[in-house]
Amino acid sequence: MIALGIGLSSVADGAAIAALACRALAHAGLEASVLAVPDWRADLPAVAAAARLMGLPLAPVSRAAMQAVEAAVVTRSPENLARYGVGSVAEAAALVAVGRGARLLVPRLAEAGATCAVAEGEGP
Repeated sequence: MIALGIGLSSVADGAAIAALACRALAHAGLEASVLAVPDWRADLPAVAAAARLMGLPLAPVSRAAMQAVEAAVVTRSPENLARYGVGSVAEAAALVAVGRGARLLVPRLAEAGATCAVAEGEGP
């Protein structure tokens, strides 16, 4: 299973998120099966727009679940660590969504108020 993890500000645009996610997938030569987002951002219109544009189902993930995979996150943003307890929301969301055997394939990419990462695993 391949997951795209997304982190975003409240002003991020759905088309920009989808474009960033597509670049991350193209970089790895992969197709995703799910768009993983922090549950506190899952209801933003930009998230729904990005999922629709990419044709992917949403997988909201909790802060606690993301904190549980923090050791596997490679990006260390001091701001994210202080606010969310993880170095990268995008990386942690992707890792949680793919379940057992999770490994990061594309570390965090950032642009226009959004971040994206790609992870692979055996599924939830």
